[in-house]
Amino acid sequence: MEIYVINLALHAQRWAAAWLQLTRVGLRPQRLPGVHGAWLPQQQRAVLYSEELNRRQYHQPLCEAEIGCYASHLAAWQRLLQSDAPCAAVLEDDVDVDASLPEVLRAIEALPGEWDMVKLIGRHQEKVAQAQPLCEGSSLVRYARVPSLTGGYVLHRRGARKLLQQRRPFGRPVDVDLRYWWECGLELYGVQPYPLREGPMASESSMVGRGIERSAAMRWRKLCQQAHYSWCNRRALRAQEQRALPGPGPASAAMTTTPAGVAQRLVPHAGHDAG
Repeated sequence: MEIYVINLALHAQRWAAAWLQLTRVGLRPQRLPGVHGAWLPQQQRAVLYSEELNRRQYHQPLCEAEIGCYASHLAAWQRLLQSDAPCAAVLEDDVDVDASLPEVLRAIEALPGEWDMVKLIGRHQEKVAQAQPLCEGSSLVRYARVPSLTGGYVLHRRGARKLLQQRRPFGRPVDVDLRYWWECGLELYGVQPYPLREGPMASESSMVGRGIERSAAMRWRKLCQQAHYSWCNRRALRAQEQRALPGPGPASAAMTTTPAGVAQRLVPHAGHDAG
């Protein structure tokens, strides 16, 4: 599987750290030059980011770092389609890598059935709707609420085509847009426990950052959008209730909120390969 690491040119030390972590577990990453939002030509920015769409979809304008971050992920999706690879792992350069990552990637690559994206990073507490064994010590999950972190995921060519067709131009940050998976028919799953974690530089990441919201109108719009998201998400999940997860293992349904890493202990294992 190809592995793309998004990295801004002015952060060579992050690429060096990511390369070291990944090669230590036997993986061969490729550096994908990140897009610096402040350096985007106005014409290119207008093609990628729609202020009109932003006003309709999000509670505040995107900052330059958010625009650059989204543009970087778009470049990763395009690079996958330009290759012959069936899927690729897309990582940001501020994640910590667990030793389980190579086995998890092999298991995802071998998944039968239709899937578009599998997230490799998320929150400590996740709301999971279904889970089934993926590989030794890991489970494939369907989220009840998709987490917003985009530090790492595996993307299938099918998913890349859907995203590039539906998300240009964009109006939300990329991590928020992916939570609206039903808008582009994205078959989105996750792995628990996560093989990636936020690294020590994540809180000061150059990929995304903004000041504190001060506008009461923005806060009100955010509350309204959160309520609308919850309603749409519940409706989309109901439509998926009878659909099986990709893979051979039996799925466990209606799981409650659990710490990431607990889900695999709640699912019956079916031998070493299904583990």
